[in-house]
Amino acid sequence: MSRRLLLLATGGTIAGQASDPTRLNDYTAGAMAGDALLAAVPQLQDLATISVEQVANVDSADLLFEHWRALVARIRAAFAADPELAGVVITHGTNTLEETAWLLELLIDDLRPVVLVGAMRPATALSADGPLNLFQAVQVALSREARGHGALVVMDGQIHAAQRVTKMATQGVRAFASPGSGSLGWVDDVGVHLPMASGSRRVPFAELALPEQWPKVPIVYGCVEPESLMLQACLNASAMGVVFTGTGAGQLSAAERSVLQAWPGKRPLMLRANRCGSGPVHHHYEDERLGLLPAGNLSPQKARVLLLLALIAGLSRGELAAMISATPLIATP
Repeated sequence: MSRRLLLLATGGTIAGQASDPTRLNDYTAGAMAGDALLAAVPQLQDLATISVEQVANVDSADLLFEHWRALVARIRAAFAADPELAGVVITHGTNTLEETAWLLELLIDDLRPVVLVGAMRPATALSADGPLNLFQAVQVALSREARGHGALVVMDGQIHAAQRVTKMATQGVRAFASPGSGSLGWVDDVGVHLPMASGSRRVPFAELALPEQWPKVPIVYGCVEPESLMLQACLNASAMGVVFTGTGAGQLSAAERSVLQAWPGKRPLMLRANRCGSGPVHHHYEDERLGLLPAGNLSPQKARVLLLLALIAGLSRGELAAMISATPLIATP
C-alpha cells in the first residue's frame, strides 16, 4: 500500500512565474497552484500518494497570521484524523520560511515530520531549484530518520532544524544555513542522512488555540544614535510585546534604556535578541530593572514568534523566563 502524504501550498518563489526563463529577480511569486507544482515533478508519484491543499498563494512577505492559524489547524487535524499519514510538506516562500518553521516547531506535537521547502529561483527559470527541493522534501517527510525531529527545512539538499535555520543571502540556491550549529543532515539520491532523534521533544505550546486577533509585537532595530521615538511610539501604542534587535550581544543604547526607565505605565513583555546573525544573548544585570529578558540563541524574528505565542498563552515575564531556561534550543549555553 502506498504511503500517504499531505502537501500544503502557500505560494512563494517555488510557485513563481516570470515572462522569460532567464529572469531570476523579476517574477510573480505564488503564480502556480500546489497541484501544478506536484504535476511538474511526476517522479513524486513513485514515492507516495500525495494530496494537495492550497492554504494561500502569496509572496511570503505577505503571509498573515490567519495563514498561520490555517496551517496549524490543518496539520493538527490531519495528524489526528489519519494515523497512517506519513507526514506533511509545506511549500513556502523563502522570505519568512524560517518564521513559519519555528512557529510549527513550537505548536505541532507529533513525531511525524513537518517539512518546509521553498526555492530561490522561480519555477519558470533555467535550472529552477524548486522541483528537486520539493522531491527531496518529500523524501525527508517520508523517512523514518526524520521522525521526532520536529519541523524541518529542506533546501539545496540540506536538512535544517527550525530553530537554527535562517535565510543568509538574497540570491543563490545555497541561501539557507544554520549559523552556530550547521545543518542536521542532508538528502540525496541515496536517501535521507539524519541522526535518529534523541527521545521526546518539548513542544511548549502544543495545546495552544490560536485567536483571530494576535497581539502587536514590533521589532526595534539597534544602530548608532537610534531614534528613541520608535520605542516611545511602541509604548504609546500599547504594544503587548517588543523585541529588540540589539547591537553586539543584544545591547540597548542609553537612550533606549532611558525611555524604558522613564515609562510610567506597565511595560510590555520584552525580549533582547541581537543583530549579528549568530551567537547568544545572555542575561544582563539591568534586565530585571528594565523588564527585559534575553532571547538566548533566537534571531529577532524567531524571538518575535516565541513572544507572540507567549502573549497569546497569557504567560507572565517570570513564566516566559522559566520556559526559555527550560528549553535547551532556546536557552543560552
